[in-house]
Amino acid sequence: MANRIYSDGWCNHDCLQVHIFELPKYVIPSNNEPIIDSVEAWLYFFRRAATLTREELLQRLPDPIFAEAVGVLEMIAKTPEERRVYDDRLKAERDEWARTEQARLEGIEQGIEQGIEQGIEQGQRTERIRVVRMLRDLVGDLALSDKDLTDLTLDDLAKTETELQRRLRERT
Repeated sequence: MANRIYSDGWCNHDCLQVHIFELPKYVIPSNNEPIIDSVEAWLYFFRRAATLTREELLQRLPDPIFAEAVGVLEMIAKTPEERRVYDDRLKAERDEWARTEQARLEGIEQGIEQGIEQGIEQGQRTERIRVVRMLRDLVGDLALSDKDLTDLTLDDLAKTETELQRRLRERT
């Protein structure tokens, strides 16, 4: 992206376009088809927003941005009391969104923490089973099958490991 900085301090970016229109010279399309071109849609909006209903505007201007623009126009036209109610409702919606987003982020964080804990525990368990199998084979204890070992808790595996180490020391 090429930036151009001019002597008066203005900086133009290639991603920004500035259009200047003379609204009185804009010829409003006579058909009732939706307006797809974004520049023409804004021209239509600025020329006709004061004289058309919300439904008429949204019928001609299908882009969702115009629903928001119509909402802003309706808010501006309200009495101070209606505007206060509107602002309160908008604040409540934003607060609810913020609470939901915060809860979602906390849930993700908690899920990551639980996943890490479970991964560490599973790694410890796998290592403990490997050590107990090795000791079992050295001691020659045929009573402990692999299935028996995988069914044991981490504490039971630790106890079994300690017992097999004791039996191995006694043999030597």
